[in-house]
Amino acid sequence: MRRKVIVGSLAILLAFSIGLVGFFAVSDGRPDGLETVLEEQGVEEQQPVWTAPLDYGSDYFTALAMGIIGFGLVLVISFGYLRAAKKQQGTK
Repeated sequence: MRRKVIVGSLAILLAFSIGLVGFFAVSDGRPDGLETVLEEQGVEEQQPVWTAPLDYGSDYFTALAMGIIGFGLVLVISFGYLRAAKKQQGTK
């Protein structure tokens, strides 16, 4: 079971890193839909109210590193939650 989890995790990370190349190839230098509409309407962008602690950045390696960190955090939190739920279910 543990081997399946490791292989699955590595497959997801590989797909993410390959998909990230496509994301930067398509989106490099072009605004997204909301930014395009705001520019067309002449609305100025305001300062953000809150900034995320893990910013994806604007280059491939920063985005890849932050994606791996985010994936790892979600994996650890999910594993801990499921383990605690299994332990609690066993006590009932």
